[in-house]
Amino acid sequence: MSINNTFSFGGKVLKVNLTTGQILTESTWNYARKFLGGRGVDNWLLYSEVKPWVGSLDPANRLIFGTGVLTGTLAPSACRHSVDAKSPITGGVGSANSCGHFAAELKYAGYDHVVFQGRARSPVYLWIKDDQVKLMNASRVWGKTTGETSDLIREELGDEQIPIACIGPAGENLARSACVMANRARASGRCGLGAVMGSKNLKAVAVRGSRAVEVAQPERFMELVDRAWKKIRASNSAEQRRIWGTYKTPDLYNERGHLPARNFQDEYVNPKIISKVTPEIYKRDYEVRRLGYTSCPISCSHFYRVTDGPYAGLACEGIEINDLMNFVAKFEIDYAPAIINLHCLCNEYGLDQDNASGAISWAFECYQRGILTQKDTDGLELRWSDHKTVAEILRKIAYREGIGDLLAEGAKRASDIVGKGSEKFAIHVKGQDSVECMRGSGRSWALGCAVSTRGGTHTRGANLIEAMNVPPDICEKIWGVPKINGPLSYQGKAHLVVYYEKLQAVLDSLGMCLFCSNWSGPDLLGPDDLAGLYSAATGEEITSDELMLKGELIHNVEKAFNSLHAGFNRSDDFPPTRFMEEPVSSGPMKGELLTQSEWEKMLDEYYELHGWDKQTGLQTQKCLEDLDLKPVADDLSRVKRLPA
Repeated sequence: MSINNTFSFGGKVLKVNLTTGQILTESTWNYARKFLGGRGVDNWLLYSEVKPWVGSLDPANRLIFGTGVLTGTLAPSACRHSVDAKSPITGGVGSANSCGHFAAELKYAGYDHVVFQGRARSPVYLWIKDDQVKLMNASRVWGKTTGETSDLIREELGDEQIPIACIGPAGENLARSACVMANRARASGRCGLGAVMGSKNLKAVAVRGSRAVEVAQPERFMELVDRAWKKIRASNSAEQRRIWGTYKTPDLYNERGHLPARNFQDEYVNPKIISKVTPEIYKRDYEVRRLGYTSCPISCSHFYRVTDGPYAGLACEGIEINDLMNFVAKFEIDYAPAIINLHCLCNEYGLDQDNASGAISWAFECYQRGILTQKDTDGLELRWSDHKTVAEILRKIAYREGIGDLLAEGAKRASDIVGKGSEKFAIHVKGQDSVECMRGSGRSWALGCAVSTRGGTHTRGANLIEAMNVPPDICEKIWGVPKINGPLSYQGKAHLVVYYEKLQAVLDSLGMCLFCSNWSGPDLLGPDDLAGLYSAATGEEITSDELMLKGELIHNVEKAFNSLHAGFNRSDDFPPTRFMEEPVSSGPMKGELLTQSEWEKMLDEYYELHGWDKQTGLQTQKCLEDLDLKPVADDLSRVKRLPA
């Protein structure tokens, strides 16, 4: 790649010191050739610039926005950006990914990444208009919700279409469940990144760009783009997601043990509850239209409006499958407008609903068991199915009022404070609240969630492929396994997780969506498609194997960051204790649980595939040097984080 070309890139990394007000740029080429873009470059910058002794809410932590290599081009779904920082929840990698128009606009302005450090003396937002970059007074929008913030900044700048990423009251008040919102409804969720942004007195980033994103080989690129779009349009799984969004087949989710009923006390919800919040009801009674973002071939987001009842006039973008898990399942709420309301509240407060609902459902179970009383809950009765109480506690978390101040810490920290055996009911991975069931939902799903570098979540290796009936020849061709045994088999599942860890790292670094990849079905885009698009866009030829090796490299950088900053090892790669001690109590998956011995074997295989040490779960010198990460190996060796 020539250092002078900007094919598919903006070309610059923008560095903003909020303490001094200094704004500098450097070349993207210092990082892109090795780490691609988006999440890959973000996490290398994070690794390089943040020392292990820096606290997540300290000024010296970095908050990094990154666009993907293909963002801003016509590559299908290349509309995503990554946000990365040291996490105030896990103490390790805090990493999130979101869609919208923000990423492409940042690229059009000439920037691939924006790195924030320091802390402003008073609230500010960053205004980027091509080469003009200014820190603006944000006192007018401090304290406002994300929607109000977007409206006021656009009014101030005189442009109603400016893409904005911002925080709400939750981020300002350093709630660990705070997220960063773009386009009013697209969350860079999990990991507490909104709290990091709030700790820097940074309210928003607004951007306008006027440059074009050029590709190196236009004819070849458009040929590959056309082929990729046709592949996606022909896919039944993509078509189903286009019609229903992510909120589809709740009955199937229920039967397969994907619904965390009453804070995971079960993985099956009473079908009568599900029948009142079906996708058909949302489509018939509340859907206004479908929504999609830059270069999206699916448009899986939907806009809803409530026209009658207590929530009449409510309108917002949603609903997602996580609403089914977080509000229908965790609290047994069966009133569709209430689910829309809770979804909207999380968006406006800037709360990640997975983390927030995890802490609240922990409190509900503690109340059920007499560990918490009304004296502890500001007089609120925490009763399952009470959506008004859930809404009030979301508000309390965002503003850190009363019981909300405790729950803003997340279930793990809250349980450490309360004690009294409440730790058993804090369902988390590496300190981060869980939304994913693991007992009946499939073993590669469970393993991917447990070993995820960002602390739980299903977008770093977990997958649903094991539940699909894939022919053996396809299994061998894509994943290198002769067949995929059923979801409840442990055999071969580590191979699937390692494959999807690499693929997801590549997708996040290219700026493309998981739903367009073979994560959603074997007929969708895979490494060959992605390598072709990358090669034609940048002019630098890369094979699918080389691209997946980049994914492995990126994953190992994150693993090393966790090892240095959070001290994670093999003992942290296990599911919540409840999933190994308490079987599913009802439904088709009744009796299912994870077993220690089988998990240990699966974990051994997972470490072997990565080239890591099985006894400790730590990386090895050889693994890191083979990936051209010798400086990382040296860092780990100095603090004895490499196995002898």
